[in-house]
Amino acid sequence: MPRPLDLQPLWQAIQPGGGSGPALGGEWGLRHRPDWAARGLIIWPRGGQWCHLRLHCPCPEAWAPLAEGARARLALRWWADSAELWVDGERIHSGDLFDTACRWPLPERWWRGEALDLELRLRSPVHDDGALISSRIELEPLDPADPLGLLAATADELRQLRREHRHDGAPGEGVIQVLGHAHLDLAWLWPVADTWQAAERTFASALDLMERFETLHFGHSTPALYAWLERHRPALFERVRRAMWEGRFEPLNGPWVESDCVLLSTTSLLRQFQEGQAYSLRTFPEWSHQLAWLPDSFGFAAGLPALAAATGLRWFCTHKLAWNATNPFPHRLFRWRSRCGAEVLALMTAPIGTDGDPVAMERYRLQWQQASGCADALWLPGVGDHGGGPTAEMLEQLALWQEQPVAAGQRHGTLRAYLEPLESLAEQLPVWRDELYLELHRGCPTSRPDQKRHNRTLERLLREADLAAALFGRPAPAATDDWRTLLFQQFHDILPGTAIPEVFEQAEPQWRGARRRAARRRDRTLRLGLAAAGPCAATAGAPGSAAESWCVVQLQPLPAQPRTVRLPAGDWWLAAADGERRLAGQPAPGGGQWLQIPDLEGVGVRRLRRQATDAGSGGEAAATPVAGAVRLERVAGGGPDHWRLGNGLVSALIGPAGVEQLFDGHGRPQLAGPLAWCRWRDRGEFWDAWDLAADYREHPLAWTWEGVPQWLETGPLCARFVWRGRCGESPVRLDGRLLAGSPWLELVLGTQWRQRHELLRLEIPLADPACRWAADTAGGVIERPATARTARERARWEISAVSWMAAVGPGRGDGLAVLLDGPQGVSATEERLGVSLLRAPTWPDPGADNGWQRQRLALLPCPGGWRAAAAPQQATRLREPLWCRPMAPGAGAGAEAGNQAETLFPSLGEDLQLVALRPLGADDGAEAGGSVLLSVQNLGPCRRCFSAGPDWNVLGSCDALGQPQGTEPLALGPWQLGHWRLGRVPAGSATAQSS
Repeated sequence: MPRPLDLQPLWQAIQPGGGSGPALGGEWGLRHRPDWAARGLIIWPRGGQWCHLRLHCPCPEAWAPLAEGARARLALRWWADSAELWVDGERIHSGDLFDTACRWPLPERWWRGEALDLELRLRSPVHDDGALISSRIELEPLDPADPLGLLAATADELRQLRREHRHDGAPGEGVIQVLGHAHLDLAWLWPVADTWQAAERTFASALDLMERFETLHFGHSTPALYAWLERHRPALFERVRRAMWEGRFEPLNGPWVESDCVLLSTTSLLRQFQEGQAYSLRTFPEWSHQLAWLPDSFGFAAGLPALAAATGLRWFCTHKLAWNATNPFPHRLFRWRSRCGAEVLALMTAPIGTDGDPVAMERYRLQWQQASGCADALWLPGVGDHGGGPTAEMLEQLALWQEQPVAAGQRHGTLRAYLEPLESLAEQLPVWRDELYLELHRGCPTSRPDQKRHNRTLERLLREADLAAALFGRPAPAATDDWRTLLFQQFHDILPGTAIPEVFEQAEPQWRGARRRAARRRDRTLRLGLAAAGPCAATAGAPGSAAESWCVVQLQPLPAQPRTVRLPAGDWWLAAADGERRLAGQPAPGGGQWLQIPDLEGVGVRRLRRQATDAGSGGEAAATPVAGAVRLERVAGGGPDHWRLGNGLVSALIGPAGVEQLFDGHGRPQLAGPLAWCRWRDRGEFWDAWDLAADYREHPLAWTWEGVPQWLETGPLCARFVWRGRCGESPVRLDGRLLAGSPWLELVLGTQWRQRHELLRLEIPLADPACRWAADTAGGVIERPATARTARERARWEISAVSWMAAVGPGRGDGLAVLLDGPQGVSATEERLGVSLLRAPTWPDPGADNGWQRQRLALLPCPGGWRAAAAPQQATRLREPLWCRPMAPGAGAGAEAGNQAETLFPSLGEDLQLVALRPLGADDGAEAGGSVLLSVQNLGPCRRCFSAGPDWNVLGSCDALGQPQGTEPLALGPWQLGHWRLGRVPAGSATAQSS
């Protein structure tokens, strides 16, 4: 029984200065990677260094009689970012970090005694040492009956595997369903332009192989990729469509791209599914579209099932939780349920990037059967990450073992065909009521903060443009392309900041262009709509004067609260029902002045008039009193550098240690000590940009403050201090600010970041121990115990929060919230809250995070708990500025029409958060200029009802794609996400249909 010929001991390593020696067992590998050396790997150092191996390879004499009945293959596996196999001076095969293996058939001349001169040229990855993992010559029978017994050794391995799983030697019940696949990251260690070429090669290869192998079925994502192919490669797309109609090329879609699923807001993650599902349903109508394919994203928010189910998705598929570094995920097949009760069926798939190795397939099948209780397993052969898909060698290996009775049976088919019989098991499956937390890659919320800033800014502009178009019913240029730009940049290696620098350099003009277009679209719609609705503050009494008409709009349906803003200098007047009121102002050192806009409620409009201060018109008129005016007082007996800052809603003690104490409106202290700005070494993890070092707290570094905080503004509308310091070679500046009428203290940390492999964090010591904590994530709110009691809870020592987190005390839940301009990495224990601010990884982007950085957050006392303090709404106010713009003089239908505040859409009320308000178009089954889609989420445990106001009719409830579902009123159950179609009440109608 011939055994494979192991080539590892036979390779000669070519030395840089000439000469050669045995490659296996080299001194460098034994010293630096003894674990690899013990496994028989050939090893060389990281950093893109080359390793040249040569081997003179004759056919063993004992094999010569087998030539008529056997095929020999050179089977190689490597860990290198470039790999080339040369035979007799000719390059035979190329690979990389993703195409990591080959099974090259040796030529007939080798059997006839002609030795081959083999050469391997391997380059190590930048981030890891290189290795030739295995190299051997394997024999395969030309006759599937294997009369020479060439497969006997592998057959013995299969039997042994089954005995280890308490089976007899036979395959037993169950088959392996085979679906060719090619995971293709839209950007990672290559720029996006390379992705399009990889997709073209991958799709063409799969289609060509379908002509050679009639059983092959192939599945691929994503809608963004198909849309590019449809537009730029129509001939290839037509070939793909023909294969789809034949049922052999399967679209595995769901979201627009395989996005990150923990850093996105609810709006963005919902839009991912809306855009992806709309494209799939429209473009591939012959397929059902009920599955979300997300094999490689870095964890999944607890609210994802509700968002997916709202767009018609039934199945969720991933493999990533198999990467958990601490606790294996307990289920392979389960029901995943959101807090509101919506759920999807979830499948932990087979590994991606596999081949046709019968032992690996059998090992996975047995593990699947043991974990799930289901007989049939799914296998996904194909080169992945950078595309590629199945190869002829893989398919030949699969076909060979399909003929062997010792191997489990194979069935080639689609993922949908595999999932269909599993539907009947739904009621028997375990239910998972939590996020799918990946116990790895905890640094992603903190790496590359510039990408997070671009993301939240563009999302806000697009949402505001949609809102304006919906409110004023005005046709606007299609926003789809700009939404798709945003969604594309949310891919799971772009938004987390885990790609090469070229990816981010090429993304910059995409971000900027989409922002400009969205802002122009929003501004144009608002200007036209507000001018038609009524004039700005009257200017008729001052013909030829320097007066300007302005509008201030709150583009979120929030409860009433005064807003303090900075506008150009001048005398400002507010239009009101009883005439104009003069606004109090405070000059700002940087230019302009601070003003307070009285209570803005809902999507509210306030019309202002600005006049030069020396114009002599009303300059002596009494100003409107400031609500919650800011006061700055020296602390009696506290020394010259201790100050108390407050506005009646929140107050702070500022001293030589910075923010030394924070008080709520009743004077209760919130902190156990001063805010701690901390710096640690963050080095040693394999996935540099992805992972925080687990031991970073054992390596503190100095953070030096220079002097005491200096006051730049002292109220009554704004008080601000600045505090300067250094972190190593990086200057830092902390700005603290309290505005009139604001319930939070705002903090902005700016730095010219020059460090490497360091972590900046804010640690907030709590005056009262927390019993649990809450945070805003994609699709809703998560709540956790403050003291981790299980291994799974202890592994969640850093999570992502989108816009806020809060400590919750015992009893009525008093605590402290941190409002974020995030997403950010955060942590919480019984004694403290923590926010990760900056990192400095060097792979795959050597300069990641370096340069000017600005991190903004705020501290909000929460008497009664985060819901009573309206933390989600306050986070929205922090993150989303008012729209303040000058308007054309005299625009509108008469001065009297603008003499009071307007509400374009009412406040939603307690616990309710607007997800989207946007026009529905023809693609949504709506007539042009007709209905709008309203999406609202309840962020609380109580049922809530709300009203759309007198200007809107409720046409009925619908799904997230705008398809009608019933006539439910405007009401939401606990934690629920709801969608309705609204129509504008015709002008002159006496009443509106509302709930």
